[in-house]
Amino acid sequence: MTGPTADCSPPARLLRNRNFLLLWCAYFISAFGDHLSEMGLLEMQDAMHRTDSTQIQAIMLFAFMAPFFLFGPGMGWLADRLPRKWIMVFADLVRAALLFSLYPVMIWLIETLQARGLHLSDRMHSTSNIPILDRWVYAMPLVLLGLFAAMFAPSRAAMLPTLVRHDQIIRANALTNALGPIATIVSYPLGAYIVSRFGVIENFHVDAGTFIASAALLFWIRPPPRPAGAARSRGALLAGFRYVRTHRRVLELILLAVVFWIAASTVRSVVPALVKDVFGGTIEDVGYYQATLGVGMVAGALLLSAFGEALRAEIAVSWSLIGAGAAVLWLCLVSAVRVFGNAGGFAGMFVCGFFGAGVLVGVNALIQRIVPDRFLGRVFGVSDFCSMAGLLLATGVLALPDWPGIDRYVPWILAGVGLLLVITGVIAVRVRLRRGRFSSVLNFWINFNRIYCKAWLRARRIGPCTIPIEGPVIVAANHISSVDPQVIMALSPNRYVSYMIAREYYNIPVVGRLVRMIQCVPVNRSGVDTASIKAALRHLEEGKVLGIFPQGGIRKPDDRSPPRDGVGMLALRSGATVIPAFVTGIAHTDSIIKPIITPAHARVRFGKPLDMSRWRGREKDRDAYREVADAVMAAIRAMEVETRRQT
Repeated sequence: MTGPTADCSPPARLLRNRNFLLLWCAYFISAFGDHLSEMGLLEMQDAMHRTDSTQIQAIMLFAFMAPFFLFGPGMGWLADRLPRKWIMVFADLVRAALLFSLYPVMIWLIETLQARGLHLSDRMHSTSNIPILDRWVYAMPLVLLGLFAAMFAPSRAAMLPTLVRHDQIIRANALTNALGPIATIVSYPLGAYIVSRFGVIENFHVDAGTFIASAALLFWIRPPPRPAGAARSRGALLAGFRYVRTHRRVLELILLAVVFWIAASTVRSVVPALVKDVFGGTIEDVGYYQATLGVGMVAGALLLSAFGEALRAEIAVSWSLIGAGAAVLWLCLVSAVRVFGNAGGFAGMFVCGFFGAGVLVGVNALIQRIVPDRFLGRVFGVSDFCSMAGLLLATGVLALPDWPGIDRYVPWILAGVGLLLVITGVIAVRVRLRRGRFSSVLNFWINFNRIYCKAWLRARRIGPCTIPIEGPVIVAANHISSVDPQVIMALSPNRYVSYMIAREYYNIPVVGRLVRMIQCVPVNRSGVDTASIKAALRHLEEGKVLGIFPQGGIRKPDDRSPPRDGVGMLALRSGATVIPAFVTGIAHTDSIIKPIITPAHARVRFGKPLDMSRWRGREKDRDAYREVADAVMAAIRAMEVETRRQT
């Protein structure tokens, strides 16, 4: 049974997308199940009454994630070869069966090994008086659960971009990644509660039920048809590795993910030791600390969802690494000084999760945008392989050697992890800025302006940007508020726009530095300013973009004042391409400050280049200046009519 095929065009509103909502909820329930049983396994080992809790947690994490490393590329290949929906359903049902049988199998194993004197530690459980097995025996079920989680993950990640619109990828990833932490928030304390109130058996049975519910939701997804031949083999298993090796940007993203997972796995491994030794907590408190990490991830993911396309994913990744590193260093301080109490610990865990969401969402969104669908499953498989290699390296260092009293080294462990994240983030920021079209400082301010305009002013472009990639350009627009220049520049993806602005702006702190940086041309408000005209012509002769408001100062949206001749003169004498632009969605006011602090729904439409052929040869004709200026304003007003008609 395959069910009907979904429509090719996903809904415009993400939360009305049936397929996305089903995948979203299924992922939440499945992620909830991934963590629920950990509390039961910790309790079976009496972890909160031992001095090696860091090692126990590290072993469990190592065992669960090892299949991602060993089988990740193969699972990614399966996601490109077989129906992704049915791969996920199968993985969920197998995990449910494993968990239903887990406790009786563990008891049988204890009795069998006890009878033969094998693989038992010298410990007895403090409450049940049952012999405790070697730590690695309790990790065996997690290896199997991790195997099918590794099967589930690349199929989910590869299916997601096929269910949503291209411009919804960041928001879809943010919402999806928010659910993982929410599942963590609920699963750790609930798992600890079930264990402490009802017992380990009930914990495992509830966990099995979550995977059955996830499979039921996945069953009703109607994925879009794959391209012809998409379900057949597309080459060797190593094609994913070859793709990553030959695409530097994808390789760099995966390396950043590796660093993140090294840090994340280490922090998670030391949580029981932090709770036990620094704060004197119980196994339920371990759940609360893990949940706080999840709360932070939810907050970070929701913030990214609110920003949507306003915050470029590569910016989120690089700065989130720095923020996460600072949070880990704070936890180091809390564990070493021990004067901040639980509040300091909870704050550190929250901030770690907050910035961790930025890394996860950003990396996934960029890979989904960059990589073609036919390679997507394999690339995510390679990403899982490499990320888990980092995780296994970190947890292996903690778990494999016999570290006597390892818990007392927690502050030093956190210090090393925090520095690793901060240094990696700084390198990522520097590399990104150096690769920009402009200087590092100018790139920083251009990115800041785009985030501000797209997030606060909700600036969006109607249609394509028609500003040529190179050559002199005049962008002529209506002027309804003080933020019009910033909005136009934010929606010009390939070039920054300099403006002719009042000379007094050059004397305002910070503003003066910025207008110099983007090479604005200062103009005297009174009289004819020959010097500014010459400066504007030189600017255009150098092949740059100049923004002009033909009517002069800020005008009401319905103002029909005639344009000044300056735009015509500059266009004819420079030979620049003239691009009309229409700005709307910002409340008109003569105030400079009010539009900056007031939310808006700014929209900009760039028009076709103005045909200047009929004025060729009249570069010094004042009548031609007037005619060109009138033609520019006519084009702007025509776009105004078209925009209002469409809305």
